[in-house]
Amino acid sequence: MASSTTTEAALEQAAQLVESKQQSDAKFPEISELLHASSSCEYEAGIPPDWQVVRKQRAVGLPDALFEQYDLLECRCFMGLFPEIGRAWITVDHRLFLWNYEDEEDFYTFEGQEQVIVSVGLVRPQRGVFVDDVKHVLVVATPLEVFLLGVGYRAGPRGGDVTLYATQISVAADGVAMTSIAGTADGRILMAGNDGALYELQYRAADGWLSRRARKVNLTAGVLSYFVPTFLSAAARGTVTAAVSVVVDDVRRLAYVLQQDAAIRVFWLGADGSAFEHVMTHRSVGAAAALLCPQFEGAGVELISLHVIPVNESRSLALVAVTSGGARIYFSTVGRAQRLHSTVVAAAASKTTVSEKPAVFDVVHVRLAPGSPGTRVHAAYCGGSTTLLARAAGEDHDAIVGAAPASAQILARAARQPRASLVELAAEARVEGRTWALAEIGGQTMRNDLATVDVVPQRRFAALTNAGVTVLEQQRPLDMLRALLSQPTVRDAELRAFVSTYGLDEACAMCYALLCADDTQPMRVDAAARRLLFEHGGIPRAAEAPAFAPTSGTEQSGGRVELSGRHNGLAMYLARVLQPVWTQSALAADGAQLRVVLNMQVLAGVQRRLQRLQRFVASDQRFVPDQLGSFAATAAQTADSARCWQAEAASLAALYDLLVRAIEVASFADLLCELNLPAASAAMPPDQRQQLAGATFARLVCSSGRSVCRDLALALVHAQPVGSSALSDVLGARCAGMFSAADVALCRALEHLRAAAEADEDAAAATLARDALELLAGIAASLSIQQLRDACAAFEKLNRLSCVWTLALACATQSDPRDTAVAFWGDGAPAGDEREALYRRRMDCYSVVLDMLDRRWPVDIHVLQQLPREDALFQFALFDWLLARDQSSMLFRMHAPLVEQYLLIEPRTLEKGDMLWHFYVQSSQYYNAALVLQQLACASDLDLMLTKRIEYLSLAITNAKTSVGSASAGAVPADELGLMVRETEDLLDVAQVQLMIQQQLEQQQNNEAARDLDRRIYTVTELYDRFAEPLRLWDAMLLIFKASNHDDAQMVEDVWQVLLRSVLDNQQSTGLLAVSSKVSQLGSRLYPSASAFPLVVVARILVDLSLERAAEYSRGLIFNTFVQAQVPHGAIFDALNKLYSQRASSSQGCSEFAALVAREVSLLAADWIDSQASSEQPRGLCDEKLADSLPVMDVDTALSQYIINATLSNNQELKSALQHVQDRLRQIF
Repeated sequence: MASSTTTEAALEQAAQLVESKQQSDAKFPEISELLHASSSCEYEAGIPPDWQVVRKQRAVGLPDALFEQYDLLECRCFMGLFPEIGRAWITVDHRLFLWNYEDEEDFYTFEGQEQVIVSVGLVRPQRGVFVDDVKHVLVVATPLEVFLLGVGYRAGPRGGDVTLYATQISVAADGVAMTSIAGTADGRILMAGNDGALYELQYRAADGWLSRRARKVNLTAGVLSYFVPTFLSAAARGTVTAAVSVVVDDVRRLAYVLQQDAAIRVFWLGADGSAFEHVMTHRSVGAAAALLCPQFEGAGVELISLHVIPVNESRSLALVAVTSGGARIYFSTVGRAQRLHSTVVAAAASKTTVSEKPAVFDVVHVRLAPGSPGTRVHAAYCGGSTTLLARAAGEDHDAIVGAAPASAQILARAARQPRASLVELAAEARVEGRTWALAEIGGQTMRNDLATVDVVPQRRFAALTNAGVTVLEQQRPLDMLRALLSQPTVRDAELRAFVSTYGLDEACAMCYALLCADDTQPMRVDAAARRLLFEHGGIPRAAEAPAFAPTSGTEQSGGRVELSGRHNGLAMYLARVLQPVWTQSALAADGAQLRVVLNMQVLAGVQRRLQRLQRFVASDQRFVPDQLGSFAATAAQTADSARCWQAEAASLAALYDLLVRAIEVASFADLLCELNLPAASAAMPPDQRQQLAGATFARLVCSSGRSVCRDLALALVHAQPVGSSALSDVLGARCAGMFSAADVALCRALEHLRAAAEADEDAAAATLARDALELLAGIAASLSIQQLRDACAAFEKLNRLSCVWTLALACATQSDPRDTAVAFWGDGAPAGDEREALYRRRMDCYSVVLDMLDRRWPVDIHVLQQLPREDALFQFALFDWLLARDQSSMLFRMHAPLVEQYLLIEPRTLEKGDMLWHFYVQSSQYYNAALVLQQLACASDLDLMLTKRIEYLSLAITNAKTSVGSASAGAVPADELGLMVRETEDLLDVAQVQLMIQQQLEQQQNNEAARDLDRRIYTVTELYDRFAEPLRLWDAMLLIFKASNHDDAQMVEDVWQVLLRSVLDNQQSTGLLAVSSKVSQLGSRLYPSASAFPLVVVARILVDLSLERAAEYSRGLIFNTFVQAQVPHGAIFDALNKLYSQRASSSQGCSEFAALVAREVSLLAADWIDSQASSEQPRGLCDEKLADSLPVMDVDTALSQYIINATLSNNQELKSALQHVQDRLRQIF
C-alpha cells in the first residue's frame, strides 16, 4: 500500500475520520446521565453466559509465618490493603505486618510498641516535615496513642521495596479507638473514632515555644472541649454512635463520615483544603432511598462503605454508599435544578481545584443489587464505573459479585432513545476465605471499555481474605471475544451473538487489537481473528438509508457508500491508539526556546502499537488497493459495486498513510528530544517559534505538519556540531515518509555549508560549497524564500557570490518553468490575477541577489556584468534596483541587450522615458529620441510642468532635424520625418499659447485652473472653450486664432477692439503708450498671421484711439508700434495707405483721421530713409533683416496724393512735411 498515492487532501479526510471516531468514543454517557431515573436494576449476562466481569488471575496464600502469628492472637486482628505501596497490612494484637502480596514470602514486621493496634492508615506526608525518601506516612492507632511512621517506597518488580522510618511523632488517643483513617492530598490526617467524633492529627517538623510538635484535634466538638481535661471528656462520653469510616474527596474538598446508625455527616474542608466546617448530616438515608425505589427496604438499612465518585466520572454525583444488601445509593451535592441543566453542572465541575461549600446532600438514585437478594455483603469496592461486592458463598469462601456497564447495550440505546439508562453486566467469581478488603491495584480505568487497544493491561483488583490475596482481572468485551476465539471449536452461534451485540465495526476493531497485541498470541486466536476480520468483515455497499441516518460511510459522486466493518474497525482502532496523544500539545514555548511537552513514555507506547498495526496491514495483501476487488468475488461486479470498492480502497490507503505519518512523527519527536530541541530552537526567529508553539500531535501528522517538522529539522541542522553524524541520514532512515527527498537534500546541503564554513583549506571549502549548490539547485523549486535566504547567506559568508545568484535564479526559474510570471508582467500585472503569486515568488528570489549587492555596495561594474542575462525578469529587476540607486549611467555601461526593452515596457515612468531618449541619443538614434521626447511632452499620465513639456518639444524638434544628417536618417522616409517635425512645431505653438494662458491664470491667482494646464497639452479648441473664452483671456484668444488660422474677421476685430479698449481704460495703464506696448508685444508673436493680426484693422483701431486721446498722442506712435512688433516698413505702408484710401474715398476723406494717417506714412517713410542711410549695406541689397523694403514708387505716388489732399484741406503744416519727405525720397532713389 504505497503512501505516495495518497494526497494531502485524502490525509486530511483520514484525520477527520479518526477525530470523528474519537469524538464518538468520548460521547459515552457518564454515570449521572445513565442514572437519570430515581432507581434502576437492569443487569445482563455476558457471552458466553458463564463469562465473568472479574476473573481470578491468581491467588496468593498468606505466608506460613503470618499464620503462625495469627495462631498467637490474644485480642484483636485487623487487616486491609495499601495498593499505593503494593502491600497488605495485618495487625495481630500489637504487631503490624506489611505483606508484599506480589512476593509471597516478603513481609515486614513492626513491633515497636505494646498496645493493641485498632486501625492503620496510609496518607500523604506534609511538605517540609520529612526527608525526601518518605513518600507516605503510616498512621497507627491504638486506644492509648496514635503515632506516625515514615514510609519509603521504591517501585519495582514483584512489589518494590518498602522501608519504615521512626518519626517520634505521636499523640494520645485518650481511650478512643480510631475506626478509620484517611488523608487529604496536602497531608491532613482525619480519623474517625468509636466515640462518633472526627479527629485531625496535626503535626509539624519541630516543637514550638508554646506548642507541641503534634496534637489531636476533635473537629466535631465545641470550643469548650479544648478546656476540659481528657479524663473528664472520656467520662462524659456516655453512649454514643460510633463512626465507621471516613473518606475524603480532594477535588470537591469534602470529607464524609459514615456512622454506625447509617447516618452520613458531610464536612467542607475549605476552598484551599485547610478549613473544616460541618455542612450537614443525612440521618434518613434508608427512608430517602425507599421513596425513590419502592423495592428498596429502607427500614434498618445498614451501610457498609462509602465511595467517592471523582469529578471526571460524574459532574453531579459525588458519593455512593453500599448497603449490606448490595444496593448502591447515589448522593449529589448539586441541587436538582442544576442537575437538570447539564451546562450549569459542567461549568461548576470545571473548577477542579477550587470548590464551593455544597448547599445540599441528597439521595438521587438507588441501584438495586445484582442477582437475588439474601446473602449479606460485608465488603465492597466502587470505582471507575465498576462495582465489586463480597458475599459469603460458603463457610470457607466468598463470592465476588462484579458489575460493570454494558457499553454496547448502552450505546445502542443512546442511538435509539433521547436518554440511555444504565445496563450492567454482572457475574460472580469465587475467592477462598472471608473477604476483609477490596481495592484496585492497577490497570487503566475507562468509561467506555469498548475503546480498548491492548489485550493488557486490564484493570486489576485485590481481594484480601483471611486466606491471602486473590488478584482479579476485569474482563472487557475484548477479553470476551478473545475467550470466544480461543475455544478449541469456535461456536458460531456465540460468535454471531457477540457480533450482533457489539456490532460488526466494534468486533473488527477488537480483531485488530488482538492481531496487534504485544504479547504472544495463541495461534488459534490469531487465526480466528483473521478469519472473522476478512471473511465476516463485510463489504462496502451503496447506502440505502436516508442522508440523515447514522451510518458510517463516505460521500461519493454516485451517492453515499457504507464502508465495510473491516474498514470501520481499522479507523476505530487507529483512532483509539492515537487518542492519548492526538489532541495533546507537542511543542511549547519556554522563554526563548521550544521544548517537546508530549509524555514520551505514553508516546512510545502509542508508537509501538502503531508499528504493530502497520506491520499487520502491510503484511496482508488483502489490504492492497489493487487486491481489494477480490473480496467481491462472490458478488456481481457491477459499476456500482466497483465504485464502492474504489471508495473503500481510497479510504484504506489514506488511513494507512496517516498511520505511517503518525509513526514517523513519533520518531521525529523522539529525535527532537535526543538532539536538544531547546538549544536548537533558541536560534529560530521569535515569530517562527511563536507559530510552532502549541502545535498538537495531530497538526504535526497532517495539515501543516510537514512544514512544521521541516522547520524544526533545519533548526537541528544549524545546531548540530560539525562532524557529528549526519542528521539528513537519520531523517531519511527514521522519517522517510514525512520528509521528502527534497527535505533530506536540503538538510544535507546545509550540513555541507556548515562543514565548508569550518574547513581549514579553501579547496575543501570550495568542494563542499559546490556540492551544496548542486544539491540545492536540484530542489530549488521546493525551497521557501526563508530557506533560500539562509542558504544564500551561508554562500555569501563563504564569499561564493556566484553561488548566490546561481541558486536564487535557479529557484526563480524552476518555480515558474513556463515563464507565467513574465507573461503576467508583460500584461501589465493586472490586479487579482492568479499569476501574481508566481510573479511575487520570482521577485522574492531576485531580492536575495539584490540584497546581497546592497550589502556590498558600491559594486564594481564587472560584478554586474557577470550576472546571468538569460532571465529577462531578473534583468529588469536589476535595472529597477540600479535606478533606485540613481545609477542610470551604470545601467548604460553594462551594455546589457535588454536595456532598450526594459525602458520601453510598462509601467511608463518619467525617469525611464528620460533614460530612453538619452539612450537613443547616445546610440545616434535621433529620430527615435525625437519620438520619445514628443511622447513625453504629450503624456497625460506623467507629472510634468508645462515648461518641461515645452522643453521636450523643443528637444524633439532639434533631434528630429539632427536626424536628417545622421546615419540612421535613411531608415526614416523624408516625408515622415518632415511630417513629424511639422506636427511637433504645431504642438510647440499650442504649448506656448497654453503657457501664456497659464501665466495669465497665475496672475489672476486662479491656481487650480493653472495646475490643470500642467497635466497635458490641450488642443486649441480646448484652450479656447475651457480657458480663453470663458475667462476673457483676449491675448490668448488672438494666439489661438493664429494657431488655428481662424478666418472670422469680425470676431478678430471685436477681440482687438475689446482688448485695446480695456488696456486704454485701465486706470493703472499709461494710456496710448500702454496700448502701443500691448500691440507691439502681441504683434511680435502674431505677425505675419493675417487672421490673428490684421494690420489694417489694428491700424484703424490705433488711429481711432489716437484721435480719441489726442493729448496723449505723439507723432510716429502708430508706425513705431508696428515697427516694434517687427512688422516690415512695407507692410506698414500698405496697411496705412489702404486705410487712408478707405477714408479718402468717404465723405471724411480730409478729416483728422486722414491727416493723422498721412502724417504716420510720412514719418514711416522718413524713418525708412534714415535706416537706409545708416545701413552699411549697398542700397537695394539687404539680408533677411533688411528685406524690410518700401515700394518707393508706390510711396512717392501716395505722398503726392496726400499733398494734394492737404493742399485742398489747407493743412500747410502737413503739406510741408509730406513734401519734405517726398524730396528726400526722390533724392535717394
